[in-house]
Amino acid sequence: MSWHSSVPAADVLEQGSMGVEVDGLRLALFALDGEIHATGNICTHAFALLTDGHVENGCVECPLHQGLFDIRTGRAQGTPVTKDIATYDVRIEDGIVWINTEGRAVSAVEVSTASVRPRDFRKLVIVGAGQAGAETARRLRAEGFAGSIALLGEEADAPYERPPLSKDMLLGKTTLTQALIFEPGEVEALDLDMRLSTPVVSIDRDAQRVVLQDGTGLPYDMLVLATGAAARRIALPGAEGARLHYLRDAADSEHLGKALKAASQVAVIGGGFIGLELASAARALGKAATVIETEERLLKRLLPGEPSDFLGWVAEQNDVTLRLGAAVQSIGADCVTLNDGTQVAADCVIVGIGAVPRDELARDAGLEVAARGGVVVNAQNRSSDPSIYAVGDIAVMRDGVNGAEHRSESWQNANLSAQRAARAITGAEQSAAELPWFWSDIFGGTLQILGAPASGLKTVRRDGDAPAFFCLDDSNRVVACIDFGHAEALRAARQLIEGGQPVDPLVLANPETNLFQIEDDEMKMLPIDKRYVWPAAGLERVPDWAYTSQEIYDREVERIFHGPTWNYVGLDAEVPDAGDFVRSYVGPTPVVMVRDEEGEINVFENRCSHRAAEFCRELRGNTDEFVCPYHQWSYDLKGNLSGVPFRRGVNGEGGMGPDFRPENHGVKKLHVTRHNGAVFASFSDAVEPLEDYLGEEMLSDFEAVFSGRKLRVLGHYRHTLSGNWKLYPENLKDPYHATLLHTFLVTFGLLVAGNKSAMIVDPKGRHSTMASAKSDGTAVSEENKAEMRAYRDGLALADPRLMDFIPEFDSPWSVTMQVVWPGLIVQREMNTLGVRQIVPNGPNEFTMVWTMFGYEDDDEEMTRHRLRQGNLMGPAGFLGLEDNEAIKFVQDGMLNSTGGEHLVVLDPKVPAGTSNTLISEAAIRAMYKHWRQEMGL
Repeated sequence: MSWHSSVPAADVLEQGSMGVEVDGLRLALFALDGEIHATGNICTHAFALLTDGHVENGCVECPLHQGLFDIRTGRAQGTPVTKDIATYDVRIEDGIVWINTEGRAVSAVEVSTASVRPRDFRKLVIVGAGQAGAETARRLRAEGFAGSIALLGEEADAPYERPPLSKDMLLGKTTLTQALIFEPGEVEALDLDMRLSTPVVSIDRDAQRVVLQDGTGLPYDMLVLATGAAARRIALPGAEGARLHYLRDAADSEHLGKALKAASQVAVIGGGFIGLELASAARALGKAATVIETEERLLKRLLPGEPSDFLGWVAEQNDVTLRLGAAVQSIGADCVTLNDGTQVAADCVIVGIGAVPRDELARDAGLEVAARGGVVVNAQNRSSDPSIYAVGDIAVMRDGVNGAEHRSESWQNANLSAQRAARAITGAEQSAAELPWFWSDIFGGTLQILGAPASGLKTVRRDGDAPAFFCLDDSNRVVACIDFGHAEALRAARQLIEGGQPVDPLVLANPETNLFQIEDDEMKMLPIDKRYVWPAAGLERVPDWAYTSQEIYDREVERIFHGPTWNYVGLDAEVPDAGDFVRSYVGPTPVVMVRDEEGEINVFENRCSHRAAEFCRELRGNTDEFVCPYHQWSYDLKGNLSGVPFRRGVNGEGGMGPDFRPENHGVKKLHVTRHNGAVFASFSDAVEPLEDYLGEEMLSDFEAVFSGRKLRVLGHYRHTLSGNWKLYPENLKDPYHATLLHTFLVTFGLLVAGNKSAMIVDPKGRHSTMASAKSDGTAVSEENKAEMRAYRDGLALADPRLMDFIPEFDSPWSVTMQVVWPGLIVQREMNTLGVRQIVPNGPNEFTMVWTMFGYEDDDEEMTRHRLRQGNLMGPAGFLGLEDNEAIKFVQDGMLNSTGGEHLVVLDPKVPAGTSNTLISEAAIRAMYKHWRQEMGL
């Protein structure tokens, strides 16, 4: 070992980093979590001092090209840096940093970890261990957050859900244990530093730490405030001498439960949901109950008049006395005196007049708070400080368009806000907004509110087993529903709200109206499977809308191309070297297929994560990195974000915020699988292995072409067709047309009635192989010739070699056309080989990308033979041109006629699947059986 002294440790700890020269080496010293680490100080990519760079998340960023190095291990974290920096052992003696300049090797464990993903050294603190705080911790781990999480709770109890406090727990039917959020062992499994009975007294935003009640500090990189709300208190004469009950936590529920059981007459001040739930609990215990409300009706600020009045009627039917429009003047030992002098007898008084957001920490820290209380957040629940989020009851969401502010106190909001914050912190994609939903168990039933009701909205009452009230805006669009047990109405309300179409109030109110089919011109509001109904004839008919509807096409993209399918994207042979790439597609979605430095093939979306520009504009080529032409964000060959110009801004202004993490902003990467030279990709995590996806029989046909012999690309075609994309795989599942349309096929015996042939379909109906054994044409009977108008006796080839078939495949067939669902055709027309990729451009157009190939071990004559036979296929070949025209004719017929259905009834003995005759449409029926299952139609 060769130890050398350097600088005082205190200087490094104070400055965070420091450059030193020791034993002729330029070294960097970094302070991380109170420890000092030594590395080389020169970037391995280009000359720059790392001590001039930015330190974040345990990594140092090179100031020149933004390459990242793990300070602890020296590992390069991706392009543009690929070579590690050296690391050195450090010890502290008498306050001086000593460095062993012999360096050290990275351990095998560190290598393995670093090669998978950058280590996450971020510290995240959650203040508040209620439902929102606990759910945030759980969601963070679910979204892949690997840093430390400290969950700080003020209460001594582990996190629990609060709705039971005013219901079954209050009545003694359940205990706190049944309301706990975390399962036994879950805190340990989530690796949470959960600290109960740990109040936080302040937030030091400059130092990024929270100060605990005992005076100690806890540092954070990201902070989540989940402090909830407190019960609103009342100040009235006599209140100080009376035992008033409030309900907010488990201790309150325990004390109130004992008081209710001992009481005989209960007065509830406040006619909101909490007040009504408490009155309901009192009645369930057989106690007299009176609700005192200052407004002239219950829940006036939330509910329109009619449902509010009905709620009051329900309460009175359960023997609750309502004192509406009444204010409390004073509270005595055995009664509550109202402003008009009336006395309400009560030996138990409960106050339920709302809640106040616990935003003191946020206010004192200088965060933006709403005028009525609560931390103002954006759509990701991020506060005015980009390092701080707020969730649950404390969060006030501000609309980015109109500036409206909204705060919700509900079980749903606690979970959804936690999810939004967790996804924002981890860089995950946000899910679609959900309709607000709230429930309350009162008087033996359940009240549910869906949407956004308001006092001034008009309502439509619909009676049934129980009433439901639909809230309509000025355009007669349903915006909310208040349901008292009418389950069908609530389900329909969700559909009506999301549909956004006007409704006829009289039709809506009529109990005889089917809520799911209100009017023909309002069918858009119905679910897609109600609006697109398959013909009653079943698989023997295919409706036009399956080919022409934009909405159906959009669903195909979502459920099929972006669903659990393997989509062909290219050949291994197209990207033989590191940096070789090909522009490709998964359905209509542009992707890039590229080989990286390790020889692996990666597929990712051709969409910049910044502003969505297609960053790869060339069909194919070779590159070290992909650079978006718009703002020059750059990506490595694995799709990771490797460069952001002016990420740190200029002169300390602008740039990205402290929560911006490049590893969360790479392009969307697809799952990739390869089989004997063919490359497939999938958007879905649930896609099965390719061998299982194809199945044994289809795999055998596939491997006749992709046998493991190395491929040689011979050329490409591409052309666009005016038709629906499904017409092309359907065409290759239709041997009936092949014997009638194609003069070349039938005249020269490639695929003709009378040949040995089969239409082979996998058990699920999605893949297929049209197969035939070549004949010389003499086997065609005179009867069959008369049926085939395309047959031309006496035609001859100028070059007979075009029809030569050289046996080379482990297959009984000389011609196979295999469809690999959803968008690949593998063609083997005698000795010409190729793949066709279907790229849909919408419901009425698609592009075909053809790649012709041979094998690397082909001699010159075989290569020439394949090229010669290639004239059979392609957009101007002897066969393809006829199919292209036929497909256009079909689409024109659907678009320009009155509409209808396709008849697919040939070969009725085979309902759907494999057939041994060419005069069959069983494979088409099988395809649409599978299509309907995938589409949910």
